[in-house]
Amino acid sequence: MFIGKNVKLSHYHDTDGEKLANWQWNDDFLNLLTADVIHPFTAESWEKLFREGAESDENFEFTIRKVSDDQLIGFVNLSDISIRNRTANLGIGIPNAADQSQGFGSEALALILDYGFNNLNLHKIKLSVFDFNTAAIKAYTRVGFQKEGVSKQESFYNGHWVDLHHYAIFQDDWFEAHSNDETND
Repeated sequence: MFIGKNVKLSHYHDTDGEKLANWQWNDDFLNLLTADVIHPFTAESWEKLFREGAESDENFEFTIRKVSDDQLIGFVNLSDISIRNRTANLGIGIPNAADQSQGFGSEALALILDYGFNNLNLHKIKLSVFDFNTAAIKAYTRVGFQKEGVSKQESFYNGHWVDLHHYAIFQDDWFEAHSNDETND
């Protein structure tokens, strides 16, 4: 469930906070993660985020690690889970350019979607992404997300107002697309 061919979803390790705190200073990474104000996180802040996620029924936080050497390469989460509506927001981050465009993100997305739909029994998983983040949009659509709408001039980014695109994937669509997975293994 949590292990793919190249990446796995894992728990927070004691040294992860320092790595995550250092990664946040990569503008190309951090600016794409939030449509709101950016503020610095300490190693302790990252640890608290993951530790609270471990105790929550509304937020599930995972690290993304390479299967080959257990190296931390990013994180993925399901947050703001609505029990009644069976929905969640998805967030993912792979900060190092060397780990991007290698299929790690798509594989991590497939693992978290499998968890959300098969274990949490979610009906819908949604996300928002800046219109210019084409690499992320390709990864999202590759695993089955469909565009639901656009919030025009939603965020102020690098001196300009930019659109925020909203994507979602439904449990039924995920199951249909993966109905042969068990028989193909």
